Amino acid sequence: MDFGKAIIALKQGKAIQREGWNGKGLFVIKQIPASINADIIPKMQSLPQSAKDIIMSRENPHIDYTNQMLIVNPDGRADSWVPSSSDVFAEDWRVIGEEETFLTRMKEESADLYYRKEKLGEFLGSERVSLVSETQKTLLKKQYDAMCEYGKILEERIVDLEKQ
Repeated sequence: MDFGKAIIALKQGKAIQREGWNGKGLFVIKQIPASINADIIPKMQSLPQSAKDIIMSRENPHIDYTNQMLIVNPDGRADSWVPSSSDVFAEDWRVIGEEETFLTRMKEESADLYYRKEKLGEFLGSERVSLVSETQKTLLKKQYDAMCEYGKILEERIVDLEKQ
């Protein structure tokens, strides 16, 4: 799978990895956003005392963890992770614990179609649509309708396959 789909999986709380990574057992997760209040900060093992002192001296001492990615090593060590350009353009990402099957590929296709359909719908509802010709507007609306119909068919197929 490509990096865009891997990011979607991270947002869904899944763990991902590249098949081409040398270090087997490495995986990436998106840290769950959390707010750490003043009661917890002094007890945190992951902060040096100097950081605790600075944070606790503020008017409203807290830490808000937001959008962080961690790479977890086989030995349990977790480090912050920023993808390299080769990671971004790689096509060998996979979700850990999900064997790629016909059904998972169909679900990925459905999710991708939904994203593209939403983007097209946003464009058609925006002022930018006035920049294209009437012919293009008509064709884009037909395309949007076809995408909606195709999405319904994919969903029906997915539901049917999940029953089996």
